[in-house]
Amino acid sequence: MFFSDWLYTLVYGILSPLGLGPFVGEGLFGLWCMGGPIAFMVVRLPGSSLISEILGAFLESGMGGQFGITALFAGFFQGLGSELGFASFRYKRFDVRSLLLAAVLSTVVTFGSALFIHGYIKLKLSMMLALFLTRLVSNLIFSVGLVSLIHNLFTRAHTFETRKS
Repeated sequence: MFFSDWLYTLVYGILSPLGLGPFVGEGLFGLWCMGGPIAFMVVRLPGSSLISEILGAFLESGMGGQFGITALFAGFFQGLGSELGFASFRYKRFDVRSLLLAAVLSTVVTFGSALFIHGYIKLKLSMMLALFLTRLVSNLIFSVGLVSLIHNLFTRAHTFETRKS
């Protein structure tokens, strides 16, 4: 998590003078959301996505992450959104479809919280839409694309047993 904090700070510092600062967190958003889907794809138990996101957020804030206690709220909403996606398939799908729904719902839930936590509700609708779409694309890249790649590598290496979806 500290890598993402440093990356966020660096990119934010570069893009803020151009007026693109708000897009930095949204563009990196998927990095912070990967833990839940990875945990679910490996552990395959209800609640694993939510618990892993909260645990990751607790560790990040407890070890001095720049977002502090706010990370705990973010972790909760990230895990909740992912969990809703996996629950929609009754925790029986371990494929791109379940990851896709988890990523979309995680994006919706977390953006809903960002409306109030980050004050996005005060922005023009066009800016809100641009931030939402940036968040969604980032989450699809990391929480679907990269998590699928990681899952496939573990499967090929016979690291854990898999059930057909």
